[in-house]
Amino acid sequence: MRRHTPDAFDTAVQKGNIWLKDIEQAGKLRSRFQAYAALRSVLHALRDCLPPAEAVKFSAQMPLLVKGVFFDGWKISPKPTRMNHADFNASIRHGLKDESGVEPEAALKAVLSAMCRHISPSVLDTIEPVLPREVHAVVHATLAGIRAEAVVKTAAVSDWQSSEMGGPFGE
Repeated sequence: MRRHTPDAFDTAVQKGNIWLKDIEQAGKLRSRFQAYAALRSVLHALRDCLPPAEAVKFSAQMPLLVKGVFFDGWKISPKPTRMNHADFNASIRHGLKDESGVEPEAALKAVLSAMCRHISPSVLDTIEPVLPREVHAVVHATLAGIRAEAVVKTAAVSDWQSSEMGGPFGE
């Protein structure tokens, strides 16, 4: 029997939904609609302040649908938009539109958290230096906080497993 959609499309939808679920959970958002708005607004704000070549490299590990969101509506210019912290937040807020209750900082943290789960750290680390100074500082601080939380969670799980098993060797 012939399938109605190619496997690549099914996989793209599945991976896109996984990203949205992770964003929704990381940002403690109420719906996938809010997660999508956060994803779209943060990706567009980051894309707009990256040089074109860096933006393309940044998207390399994104799944197909997320890549489509990233490039949607992009008007390539040789120079990236120079943003300060307030401009960056305003860009994210503008992208969030009617998703009331989602703050730019929470959207940024939720999206970067999902990225930390799904793309290699080196990709995130390579875009930081080419971001405008204030945007770099915000992204760097947010990533540092996410990574620190992950270390604490890993340590807590490890401690719990050791105590449940009666020691390191299950004694």
